Amino acid sequence: DSPLVKASGMALVTVKSLWGVDDAGRPDRWDELFCRIAAEGFGAVETIFPVYTQPGFKAALDTHGLRLIACVHTTAITGPNGEYLYCTSNKLADHKASFKARCDEALAHGAFQINSHSGHDSWDTPEAVDFFKFALALEAEYPVEVSHETHRQRQLFNPYQTRTLLAQPGLEKLQLTADLSHWCVVLEHVPDLNDPRDDWWGPLLDEIASRTRLIHARVGFAEGPQVADPRAPEFAPEVTTHMMWWKRIWASQRERGFKELFAEPEFGPAPYHQILPYTQVPTSNLWDVNAHIADLLKTEFETEFGAK
Repeated sequence: DSPLVKASGMALVTVKSLWGVDDAGRPDRWDELFCRIAAEGFGAVETIFPVYTQPGFKAALDTHGLRLIACVHTTAITGPNGEYLYCTSNKLADHKASFKARCDEALAHGAFQINSHSGHDSWDTPEAVDFFKFALALEAEYPVEVSHETHRQRQLFNPYQTRTLLAQPGLEKLQLTADLSHWCVVLEHVPDLNDPRDDWWGPLLDEIASRTRLIHARVGFAEGPQVADPRAPEFAPEVTTHMMWWKRIWASQRERGFKELFAEPEFGPAPYHQILPYTQVPTSNLWDVNAHIADLLKTEFETEFGAK
């Protein structure tokens, strides 16, 4: 498969998330892994610092024509036993220092784009504005684009806080990674453009679309960030709704003159992935689920924009 799906002068690049892909930590498996990812039509991978900082990792990607999106988590560290600690502080100064250090590290390891899980959900608006102004000043000097993910536990964890922040003076250039599945959990509700109580959603979705550089294509529902299997008919309404949101983002990106659009199937391992109690057996095959979403993205992109 080609890593690019072209339509209306744009190319859709699907990104393979290495979250939950054990072989990403096995240098002896990289050639086979990256060959498979490229053969399935992906043009890039996204992963975190303990993975992309491994010696030879970027060179192995290059061999198979895959680009690197670095995912940075502010204040993430590796613990004393090598465990990954996702967020270790709620202090503004710590997150500023970590953002710079992790972005510098990502650039040194050949990232062509950076996705940041930024800040802490406990901050009030002035602290958040302080952080994002600091980030934007750094980003202006970077040779690659940086986008900030709508993610729980982070500053962009809910739509209302995000709406407030995007309206702040000085944050006009803040770019986003749209993972809207998280907001379904926070709201305990999948926003519906046809529901009068969700009349706030359309304007905000348009604003989100106008800021989005990367889509994380995972499907959430009212009680979780990830449906058990998006191929199952009982989740068809959620899949349809999320796809509508993603197409709205693509339309905005087309209006902004983007030539490459990046979308990443990001169904992840347990506890995101539902498993059976006692046996811990997954309810679906994660690789196959993400491959299905990648195919769905390509089909919908061609249908939406191919004849225009």
